[in-house]
Amino acid sequence: ASEKSVRGNIVNVPGQGASVTDKDKTVATFVINSIQVDPTCTNKYAQPSENGHFVALDVSMETMPELANSVNPQFGLAGYAWKAIAENGTTFNGDVQTASAYMCLNDTEKVPSALGPAEKATGKIILDVPTATGVLVHKQGFMAAGWEWAYPAK
Repeated sequence: ASEKSVRGNIVNVPGQGASVTDKDKTVATFVINSIQVDPTCTNKYAQPSENGHFVALDVSMETMPELANSVNPQFGLAGYAWKAIAENGTTFNGDVQTASAYMCLNDTEKVPSALGPAEKATGKIILDVPTATGVLVHKQGFMAAGWEWAYPAK
């Protein structure tokens, strides 16, 4: 059994895999390979962080053919399902997926927003957070629990 946080989420560290099941079948897997605070933006139109700090998540994800039988036959790690919690436990009220975060990297460096059945991809997600340390939580609305990672990675 995986360790759960006080928030009821599965606690992960970079390199540790995670999976999503539907009707007791694994439909998607993903790994946050690394977490970098204040990465260098590569897009020539990049702007400074709106909230204080960028956090780059290097991601690998894969979907199984069984995803085609799900109510929503796609899986992604899009920004809407992320939130940041400061070390003191304060959840950030703002949007971690700002225009500045979106413009930080060139499109070819970003992970696709969603995959359909039997696809795989690697790339980065940039989140715009107010503190240089804390916890990132990913939980999609249909899931009973999500996952969380401390940043910078410990």
